[in-house]
Amino acid sequence: SVDTIHAAKGLEFTRLAVVSVDADLVPLKPVLDKLEPGSELHEAAELRERCLLYVACTRARDMLFVTSSGTPSIFLQR
Repeated sequence: SVDTIHAAKGLEFTRLAVVSVDADLVPLKPVLDKLEPGSELHEAAELRERCLLYVACTRARDMLFVTSSGTPSIFLQR
């Protein structure tokens, strides 16, 4: 089954692949680009994006596989 991060909330999978966690996709640039960098709104939006990835990754019960192509998301680099 293939789905979005948003659709994974509340579900559980034995094995899960979270793909394309790339710098240009996660966090979503359109969400953050319209906010002033360093502002409280920007930080809150970045936290929401980070939480979405966290929720997706914690849907895996036994095995999690995360991929990126090119530059990984800043959330994978920290």
